[in-house]
Amino acid sequence: MQATAHAPRQTAAAETQSLEERNRELAILYGATSLLADPAQLDSLCQSFLDYIKSALGADAGAIRLYAPDAQKLYLATHEGLSERFVSGESELDCGECLCGEVIQSGQPAVFDTANPPAGMLLGYCIREGFATSTAFNIVHGKQRLGVYNLYFRQTRPFSARERRLLDTLGQHLGVAIENHRLKSRDMELAVSEERNLLAQELHDSIAQGLAFLNIQVQLLQDSLRQGQYGEALLTAEQLREGVQESYDDVRELLVHFRTRVLQSDLDSALTSALEKFEGQTGIRTAFERLGAGGPLPPADEIQIMHIVQEALSNIRKHAQARHVQLTVRRQPARTEIEVRDDGIGFDTENEPNVRSERHVGLKIMRERAHRIGGELRIVSRIGAGSRLSLNLPRQAGGKT
Repeated sequence: MQATAHAPRQTAAAETQSLEERNRELAILYGATSLLADPAQLDSLCQSFLDYIKSALGADAGAIRLYAPDAQKLYLATHEGLSERFVSGESELDCGECLCGEVIQSGQPAVFDTANPPAGMLLGYCIREGFATSTAFNIVHGKQRLGVYNLYFRQTRPFSARERRLLDTLGQHLGVAIENHRLKSRDMELAVSEERNLLAQELHDSIAQGLAFLNIQVQLLQDSLRQGQYGEALLTAEQLREGVQESYDDVRELLVHFRTRVLQSDLDSALTSALEKFEGQTGIRTAFERLGAGGPLPPADEIQIMHIVQEALSNIRKHAQARHVQLTVRRQPARTEIEVRDDGIGFDTENEPNVRSERHVGLKIMRERAHRIGGELRIVSRIGAGSRLSLNLPRQAGGKT
């Protein structure tokens, strides 16, 4: 009877202990997931993760090593509690070198006591550092190997199968965070590259044309001076002056375009500022109308809208001979429309003689910008009847759909 009475108590105690262990694991997983959701820089992300796991598992030291597949090496990204000798000796490891290199190759974690090290432990820094237990767990994203993280203990520390699974899972969470960070970095690099390409295109197709014109005018000026045709020389000099002023205006506009960021509280304020500058520089009267209501667009969309409006105003200044410009922003539940209308001389959108003209280059750039944010750009113009540019942007897209 006495033995029978002890059995339920032992079972209850075991179940209580198991429940406590599961709750502890869930708390660690929740804490790590919350920490890795923070959009920090990669170095800060790794350091925060290491600090958290080291504290949660009671480790005396730790390290995170990131894998470079091209070089087949592991590089020490961050560490805590390790001596300078250790860090210097293991700042980089070849795959297959020492235990961490074997772990990244095999995909199998390692937990061992340094008093009885495995055969793959060749460097021995863990032993010389005085650690009793060393661990190495993979950092992975799907099937992609991203690195290894280590925990070191000065006292012998046994690990249950449950704890090993937990540390494996944590390595997967860290892998997802690292890969997300890399994808964001690549997206930023791509955006910068695309913006530089647009800048290069505008330089080539707009300012380069102006410089080519100036070069021809200088040659004509030289010929007129050699032949003593001073009247023609003065006329050419006047054309040169106008060409230089035009190129100066183009450069100034281009610099404004690529410095522009919507720093005001909303897009409307930025557009108002752009119209005021345009009117002050050209003397062309402007008006701004806002219709409908809605929340702000994503910042990336607002930046591209600003560039499109500025390019439209630039084309009006150069070609339209307009007296008035109307800018309208219509906000509806499903979309936002930006319209720029002028009362200038207009042009034939189908049969303009020079299809490689500066105007067409500007329209091509605007269409590229609209496409980048999932918008549609339309141009309506007739000779003698002015022009209308409209940009339609789905409100729900926040970019390409």
